[in-house]
Amino acid sequence: MTEKKTSSRKSTRQAKPEPEIQTGDQSIAVGGSLTDSAIIHGQTIVLADRFWRDLKPALPAETLREATAAYLAYLTDRHYYLSLKGMGVSDRVPLKLNLLDLYVPLKARMELPEGETWKRDLSLAGRDITDHKQEMLHFGEPVPLLEVLKHHSGAIVLGDPGAGKTTFLKYLALRLARGEGAKIGLSDFLPILLPLAAFANALQTRDIRLDDFIAEYFAGIGIDLPIGPMLSEALKAGRALILLDGLDEVRDLNMRNTVVERVVDFFAFHRREGNKFVLTSRVVGYRAVRPSAEDLAECTIVDFEEDEIEEFVKHWTAAIERQAQGNTAVARADAETDRRELLDAINQNPGVRQLASTPLLLTILALMKRQGVSLPERRVQLYDQYVNTLLSTWNRARSLSGRAPGRDIDEIQTVRILAPLALWMHEISPGVGLVGREEMRRKLEELFHERGDVSPHQASRQFLQDVREHAALLLERGPGEYGFIHLTFEEYLAAVALALKGQGDSTPIIETLSRHVGEQAWREATLLTIGYLGIRQQLPKIAGQVVESLVENKPGPPGEAVVLAGDAVLDTWPGGVPLQSKERVTQALLETMQDAAIRPELRRHAGLLLGRLGWRPGDLDRFSEVPAGEFQAGIKKEAKEIPYMYFAAKYPVTNIQFARFVKEDGYQTREYWSEAGWEWRAGKYDSRSLEGVERDWLEHRPLSKRNIPYYWHNIELSNPIVPVVGVCWFEAEAYCNWLAKKIVAVPEGYVIRLPRNDEWERAARGTDGREYPWGEGFNKAAANTWDSEATGSGLGGTTAVATFPQGISPTDTWDMSGNVWEWTSSWYDEDRKYRIVRGGSWIGYQWFARASFCNWSIPLMFNDDLGFRIVIAPKDS
Repeated sequence: MTEKKTSSRKSTRQAKPEPEIQTGDQSIAVGGSLTDSAIIHGQTIVLADRFWRDLKPALPAETLREATAAYLAYLTDRHYYLSLKGMGVSDRVPLKLNLLDLYVPLKARMELPEGETWKRDLSLAGRDITDHKQEMLHFGEPVPLLEVLKHHSGAIVLGDPGAGKTTFLKYLALRLARGEGAKIGLSDFLPILLPLAAFANALQTRDIRLDDFIAEYFAGIGIDLPIGPMLSEALKAGRALILLDGLDEVRDLNMRNTVVERVVDFFAFHRREGNKFVLTSRVVGYRAVRPSAEDLAECTIVDFEEDEIEEFVKHWTAAIERQAQGNTAVARADAETDRRELLDAINQNPGVRQLASTPLLLTILALMKRQGVSLPERRVQLYDQYVNTLLSTWNRARSLSGRAPGRDIDEIQTVRILAPLALWMHEISPGVGLVGREEMRRKLEELFHERGDVSPHQASRQFLQDVREHAALLLERGPGEYGFIHLTFEEYLAAVALALKGQGDSTPIIETLSRHVGEQAWREATLLTIGYLGIRQQLPKIAGQVVESLVENKPGPPGEAVVLAGDAVLDTWPGGVPLQSKERVTQALLETMQDAAIRPELRRHAGLLLGRLGWRPGDLDRFSEVPAGEFQAGIKKEAKEIPYMYFAAKYPVTNIQFARFVKEDGYQTREYWSEAGWEWRAGKYDSRSLEGVERDWLEHRPLSKRNIPYYWHNIELSNPIVPVVGVCWFEAEAYCNWLAKKIVAVPEGYVIRLPRNDEWERAARGTDGREYPWGEGFNKAAANTWDSEATGSGLGGTTAVATFPQGISPTDTWDMSGNVWEWTSSWYDEDRKYRIVRGGSWIGYQWFARASFCNWSIPLMFNDDLGFRIVIAPKDS
């Protein structure tokens, strides 16, 4: 290297060395500080040299290498970031998210659906793929889309709007432009990406070959490179990958057929050299021009399953935080929190989960969650954005050519027709969402006639064509049957129709919804109607009248209307209903939760709603006095004496109570923990010589998960007024020590601790030795156990601690039977390996919930049915 000239004037600042790029056959070595762009452009130089090295092109080698490097750099720059155009969600700072960081591999079936989209009552993906080609590409099996391209010369990729077709092509182009073909199972190809609509426009004015058009297209968008000769050389060498996007954007059927014929001819001629082709299209309109050629595969993208959704969310949250905070520990921690919250928002509601199976809609969901929209509660805002996106903004922005494919749709007028149509479909085919073609046509004509259209027949035909071809909201779901692309859209638009039907009057809305209380197919439509009234239309008074009517008149099976009203208030609060309405619904929920005549699962649901709506038992922190004296203990009911008075907590410790310990750094404060407990908390316990079962519990809870209860982020198990679970014995002990510092009115000589075995039993059964806290014989309405539900399959989780007044013990303590096992301070065995736990749980049979039953657990255990209760009692020796 030559030495740099320096100024004679001395500088206190050290000069930065110029970055160097040294290229090799497979990689580049970087010296100094470089931007991603510089590194990427260095990679394109390496790739261009490698691409043409073994070939003998007609063009001068240096010219070809330079042109190829410049073209690949253009592709990389153009498609490096994920395009968020047209999604209708803006951000304060433009998001620049690397497409390769976010991309989740798609799967497809090697077939067409019966209609114009998949029937979504089936599970379409998530199966294991075998290693054998024949089995892997077996007809109908979902397979990785990349495998289709790997094993075929050409692939026609079909899919719903937003399924990821265009993004897949950009992903291929970007990988190949970076020289990363091996990462996706391909060798070095020259990727050529362009929209078929542009080719169709050119064919309308003159007859032009596809390869000539490709050169003309890139020249037309300002790429001043010898694309034509470069493509010609790549085709001769069998190293071109032609990516043709958006056959459905060619609106004229005759022209669409012409385009297909030209592309298939081009494919048939050039595939034998080893070139590859991909063409994308929606299913709508494809059958009419369906081609057939040797080694041209046809496949249809399937919905994301759980694994793909989780992978996208993980990539998304990591990329967002990395952009905001860099690649730091704080960014990674925030990304993990965001990931968990976003997955919770998706999985809490079936409608939201259904739409999250589409990449476009999942991206919009993530954007809206990032902007602070509370999901799934405010999902009415999400669905409104979805419909607006599919009808308007995204339809205009999605084309690679940058032009709207076809004619614009009047979003407002379209919804005014789609909404009553959806309501009609929901009434005649609830939960199914399919109607016959002729029924659909007659209903549309009726709707246009009611609107005063001069030609209802023509208007209905044009409308159906528009929503099928442009928005793909309403499609042929099977032979002669029409339905919305997702049932969620039908439910949402039916809710819009009901809200509009009221015109500011709640009476017709109440009449319609009341008729369907207790019908599962109408539940979501009801919630969305109330949400649309209170949030979208900003009519909280009308929304309040609807929920108050439900709790006052109680239509449907016992408890159903009240719980439905509670869900609606939760979805719309704050602001969606008046405070008065919320308070009336809360009171009705309390009565429902404690009513023995209501189905147990509805009582549980009512309690969970109360917790999320902010209700708390007034005596949550109270203790019950337990007098000194004898009681009948054990199965044999033998006399046993506790010679001192003590105080038992009225309820097991709830999440909202334990949250104070967490918030006040209980997990970080050494003084609250015993020696063994702090060893567990700090990880030193793990180095002990342990038995297999102990080692197993430690491995399932690494040190990073010992700073909060294990199930702290589970949406149901962390409800404020259910017992805290996922805490080992040491955590329960530390909580007692922390609380002792907070309570000053403790009798002299007394401490706050876990109850001893006999203290727990005395509080649970009184003095008369009763079998259960309420008396003899099991009562399904008095406790949360596996046997409390009519079919003997449990209630599905923990319940609010004030749910069962029927199960109160003689000492006025609640939940001493069922709900969660409760730690005691007593050892079960002489070797002091196991602590006694009492009370049974929500996943235990009634036998375990008897007041005399004694169970055991190792102190390290942290099950989802294991909590604790505290006592104020003499210090335990």
